[in-house]
Amino acid sequence: MIVYVDSSVLARAYLADEQGHREAALLLDDTDVGLVTGTWTRIEVSGAIVRASAAGGIDRAGLLELLDSDLGDAGRVAVVTADQAEIEAKALTLVREHGLRAMDAWHLAVAVLTLPDLAEPGEETGLATRDEKQGEVAQALGLVLV
Repeated sequence: MIVYVDSSVLARAYLADEQGHREAALLLDDTDVGLVTGTWTRIEVSGAIVRASAAGGIDRAGLLELLDSDLGDAGRVAVVTADQAEIEAKALTLVREHGLRAMDAWHLAVAVLTLPDLAEPGEETGLATRDEKQGEVAQALGLVLV
């Protein structure tokens, strides 16, 4: 199975006090699942780490380094993209048809546009998200929720 990991899940993998941390960390460690995410995820998750570090108790530099490693060339999560105009058009459609928040629509657009080309014939494609509405729309678009 190949799974698009939304930033809402990826951030939890690094922030141990967040609800869903254990499940997110286990997903990142699952070598039977191909994990991908979009280019904006690094920015969103970095912001979550920096905000969490302001409250104290976490190793900001260490977590940012781990994030960069996980999203690097040999990392656990491949960073994917599609044509920017296609992403924006699909995201706009998702916002207008389903009322998704802009970044939730952006992530889902990237998933829908990239996963079919990445999957092997017959391989399931999925989305890992913590957002209920984004998950509902993903399922309607044929993605399996992880």
